[in-house]
Amino acid sequence: MRDILDTVTASLRYVLALSAIGIACSSVGGRAQTSMSSGTTMLSASVLVTWMVHSEADGASVLDVAVFWRGAPGWFTVGDPNSRSGGGSSSGLPDGRRGPETHFIAVGSLKLEVTFDPAARSAKVQGETMSTDDANVILVDDVDSPAGPRIVSTMLVDARSSNSPVNIEAVVARTPALVPFLRCDARFPNQPQRPRIEAETTQQIADLICARLTGQ
Repeated sequence: MRDILDTVTASLRYVLALSAIGIACSSVGGRAQTSMSSGTTMLSASVLVTWMVHSEADGASVLDVAVFWRGAPGWFTVGDPNSRSGGGSSSGLPDGRRGPETHFIAVGSLKLEVTFDPAARSAKVQGETMSTDDANVILVDDVDSPAGPRIVSTMLVDARSSNSPVNIEAVVARTPALVPFLRCDARFPNQPQRPRIEAETTQQIADLICARLTGQ
């Protein structure tokens, strides 16, 4: 029983927040520090989202970039839990400004990666670079397909919030065009390697998130 509980706990921790880091770095010229946070979380049975935000001197929270990763239902819970991981790294520039920040998701041989460069105001997703001044939300589909992940759409959404940090669910809720991408009607498939209690709990969490996002 303890082994099952450990497996469930580890897997749910992976599903709910693959990574979350908070960093503080001094800005140039003695101005107030900039607080940064980022992470990856589940939005539905088919979609994970990686987000990066920062807080400005006036207390406002600003979304730098959000990447929505979609695949077949349950793509991020397949296989051995030990083959799944996620993380992030960030470093400051010599002059004290924020440096590029990278996040990755690994599921078996699949690796998804996004890097945000605050100086260049650009995001690099699976090797493709684009300006976040033109698009701060990036939709990536078919992440687990044999052909590989592909960027299918980008959009520019209201990035500034009085909340700290930006609530990614609120961003989706006020951007109706994002909701269909989540495929909220999708269900986790039967995955024999997953304990039943884990599968049921994960589905319940996905249902609750989707209900909040769709207002149902």
